[in-house]
Amino acid sequence: MAHVIAQSPDGPRGAPEGGADAYENLILLCPTHHTEIDKAPAGTFPPETLLNWKRQHEAQIRNAISAPAFTNLREMACQLKKLLIENHAAWSSYGPDSQAAKDNPLGNVYQIWVLRKLDTIVPNNRRINEIIRRNSSLFDADQYAKACLFIEHAEAFERNCYERIENAPQFPRQFDEVINACCSVQ
Repeated sequence: MAHVIAQSPDGPRGAPEGGADAYENLILLCPTHHTEIDKAPAGTFPPETLLNWKRQHEAQIRNAISAPAFTNLREMACQLKKLLIENHAAWSSYGPDSQAAKDNPLGNVYQIWVLRKLDTIVPNNRRINEIIRRNSSLFDADQYAKACLFIEHAEAFERNCYERIENAPQFPRQFDEVINACCSVQ
């Protein structure tokens, strides 16, 4: 993390009042570029350039994760089903109830599970939640209620990846049933 305007008036891109430790004044850089930018001659990387890079990167990320708008429930359900299949594959291969975990409870399957939760399931769950929210009008009230159960599960699952959450909601099978039924309708 780098300051766009240094905290110290004498630091890179320093100002008399110093830069704040606030989101608006911070940018993420790899260590190499952090050093390169901070050691460059004054004026090489002005605050406006760094803030512009930050805005562009944030826009790219927003566009990459923004949920598509679907025209019908079947199309949306089939997209959600693919993400759920990926999640289930990770869970059934490495999760606490997987055969690999049962066969060798002291093995390193747990480490793979931790990685799969963070690199596959959590991002997929976020995408599913965004798709549900953006396309909520395609569901009837009962279907949407079941989708909301998934949202609660997904958000608790993510929190539980970072700190233990008691009584976190389990995956709602009724949401899976809704998706399967909607995806199979021709």
